[in-house]
Amino acid sequence: MASLKRVFALAPDCHTVGRYQRVWRRHFYDGLQAALPSVVLPVGVDFGWARPAPQMPPGPSPNREAISERLWDQIQAAHVQGGLDGVISYCFTADVNPALIERTVELGVPWINFFCDSTYAFDRVEALARVTSLNWFPERAAMPSYRAVGRPVLCRPYAVHPAALPEAVCETAEHALGFVGAPTGNRVLRLAGLLLFGSRAEVRGEGWRHTKAAPRLRRPPQPPGADRRVHGRLGERILARALRPLVRGQGRPLADDEVAPFLSRCRVVLGLNEGRDVQGIYRSYLKLRDVEFPGYGCCYLTQDNEDIRHAFEVGREVLTFSHLGEAASLVRRSVRYPEAARAMGQAARRRVLAEHTWAARLVELARAL
Repeated sequence: MASLKRVFALAPDCHTVGRYQRVWRRHFYDGLQAALPSVVLPVGVDFGWARPAPQMPPGPSPNREAISERLWDQIQAAHVQGGLDGVISYCFTADVNPALIERTVELGVPWINFFCDSTYAFDRVEALARVTSLNWFPERAAMPSYRAVGRPVLCRPYAVHPAALPEAVCETAEHALGFVGAPTGNRVLRLAGLLLFGSRAEVRGEGWRHTKAAPRLRRPPQPPGADRRVHGRLGERILARALRPLVRGQGRPLADDEVAPFLSRCRVVLGLNEGRDVQGIYRSYLKLRDVEFPGYGCCYLTQDNEDIRHAFEVGREVLTFSHLGEAASLVRRSVRYPEAARAMGQAARRRVLAEHTWAARLVELARAL
């Protein structure tokens, strides 16, 4: 089995701004650089126009062709200068021209593309999936879509950077339940539902409180049959807007150095891992938070799905729920038995550091190639 020692890394989210840019940079670029002898990063490439992904229109982004040519020049130069064992990317079809991948593979450099929203947005990566050397994705339910394009696959969770995960085991619980994330409609509704069951979550994240510097933008009317991944249903949006003040509490963004201290003050950390498909129907699937937060050593509670059950041992390393009454009951039990909650977080951290880091995943990627 040939190993991956020198790769070109490409993740447009690392070239944007905000918390998600920092998270992806820590776990994608920094993680790869810590695990490999040599990583080549794009130079002078601006992907600010490519994100946030849910707001992208269908089809290629305006700068895709120019960006693809610039990347081709850099990949060629890197291969000539020191050889490349592969390209590892996290790209949508809108980000890069599939022809760039074909040219790279013809050069003798395999291309691995990771994509993490395949169960509800496979259409946004399908053209790339048809030409990549290896499609890497975490959702087992997406396997038929990838098998249909006839390319090699690796269905495994995200790879995280251990140095970006300081231990945050809860010793003294200031909050029974904590949540970190943006106020999407489904999250507001789930948090409000938990409140009705007696479980208030202490909320942190960007977007919970609007400021004059960042006014809300009025969305244009959508034609019948529009993609509901972005806009959802009117009734849900109205209800979520009405309920948000009820659940947000002290909701505010967390600085990077505040994340671990906040998590360590929560007996249980909540994950809400749904995404909405083109019909506006929510589906639960593995998200980055489902690996990142257990990696901190939190007692982690998230929505149940097949992917979680294959990444962790449910009941020993993480907790999952199928409905909000069950979630509230698990929170109360964790508060009653703090030692068990701490032990669960520590077990989850051991699993992440053993199986879900770049050092572990690179071996699997090389074997799959």
